[in-house]
Amino acid sequence: MDEVLKRSKENNYDIHHYEADTNFKWILVDFFDVILHIFTDELRKFYDLEHLWSNAKRVRIKLKS
Repeated sequence: MDEVLKRSKENNYDIHHYEADTNFKWILVDFFDVILHIFTDELRKFYDLEHLWSNAKRVRIKLKS
């Protein structure tokens, strides 16, 4: 999460807000149009978002230089 916040600031990406559960097993970063979820391996397997969103369109985001 620290690296995401650092790079966001360096590249002038606005963050609406971010939050984490009490044990930092799940972190959410809200970029207005994009929501970033950062999970521990255990929670990532449990929620299996890749399967849930497997038919979603994939989008690449270029960082500003």
